[in-house]
Amino acid sequence: MPQVSRKPLDRETANRLFESFFRAIGLLNRQDAEVFLNDLLTRTERVMLAKRLAISILLDAGKTYQHIKELLNVSQSTITAVGKTLELSGGYRRAIEKLKKSERWKEFWQELERFHFQNVNARYTFSEEDEIKRKLGHRKKTLI
Repeated sequence: MPQVSRKPLDRETANRLFESFFRAIGLLNRQDAEVFLNDLLTRTERVMLAKRLAISILLDAGKTYQHIKELLNVSQSTITAVGKTLELSGGYRRAIEKLKKSERWKEFWQELERFHFQNVNARYTFSEEDEIKRKLGHRKKTLI
């Protein structure tokens, strides 16, 4: 759990710090942003943020809470919180729209699928996994 100092910053100082923080992120390219966030956040914090973004994308795509819960191994309350923010605020929506225009949109879904199969592999036999991949349009790769 993150800890904040008991001595709060005055509003003006806090606003200047946030402005500098957001400006710094905005000036970085993808690789530099990755290095910066790896330095700034713990692995757990990075996973938490990535899951929240994935939840917002899946909700936007019309996926059910149960599907998201099983896919990402997150709680119902986390999905609900992200869903409320998605409805009431514009941040997630802007990110989703920009991602949809990105060339990496398809890569996101492929990564999510890989993540899903790694985490629920015990539930599926190889034949079931192959059937799911076939339905998703994946071609079987051979060594020849």
